Amino acid sequence: MDEDRISTLWNIKDPRKYGVDLGPAPDSQFKRSRRLILWMGLHLAWGVVFRFYRSSRIGVIGKQLEDELIAGGKGIIYAHWHRYSQFYFFHVGHRRHVMMISPKFGGEYGARCMDRVGVLSVRGSSKKLSKEGVPRHRGGREALSAMADLVKQEGFHAGITVDGPKGPALTVKAGAIDLARDTGSPIMVLTAAARPHLRLPGWDRMWMPLPFSRIIYFFSGPFYVPEDVADNQADQIRLHVEQHMREMAAKAENYWRDADTRDEFAPPLWADKAMSSGEEMETV
Repeated sequence: MDEDRISTLWNIKDPRKYGVDLGPAPDSQFKRSRRLILWMGLHLAWGVVFRFYRSSRIGVIGKQLEDELIAGGKGIIYAHWHRYSQFYFFHVGHRRHVMMISPKFGGEYGARCMDRVGVLSVRGSSKKLSKEGVPRHRGGREALSAMADLVKQEGFHAGITVDGPKGPALTVKAGAIDLARDTGSPIMVLTAAARPHLRLPGWDRMWMPLPFSRIIYFFSGPFYVPEDVADNQADQIRLHVEQHMREMAAKAENYWRDADTRDEFAPPLWADKAMSSGEEMETV
């Protein structure tokens, strides 16, 4: 961890007190071949995805909800499926957000992409579920605790891919519920739909907008988790959030091709440029 850079960039006086690495690892930790791989991958992805996104027209359904929750001052937990990760990054970039990502080399590329769009990475993860259905952690609990402290003490919002890092897809893990309980912050669900788009191969079937597409964000919720909630009640909340997120994903996938689905929602607020530009939006 580059402590001086984290302190300067994010105005965090003592990054070490959170007990985990924050942000991308310094280049000095990697061999020259791996530094080249990271450089090429980052610039290729940035050149393609960023330009695709910036050429698109962006609309939001539920912007008032997001604004009201931000005004509440407790930070927001932006819960989204892994397939919508890129939409989350471009919406919240440079707005003091934190998100967990793997501490291993495979997560370094993601940490550097996050750094480029202005999202602070906390290094840690839980692996896929074991045969018994129990997450196998690699610093995930420590990273989640650090995220909670950053939300409460440093004024961050948090993003969490509730079925990440490797699935199973469309299954909410306990991390979002634990984070909401520990911070008192509301869970707001982020879903998105793009037309035209590609569905990438992989366990999450990630959405990738094509150039000059129309992208709609859906914000819904909020969901709260009491600090003194019992374990069985917390799991009921988790299942409730999961059901809601699956329903929103289904509606998002049908939004552009089904008029009845579009009629369920208020008209979106549109912006000519990406939401992170901060430009005023218009109603159409």
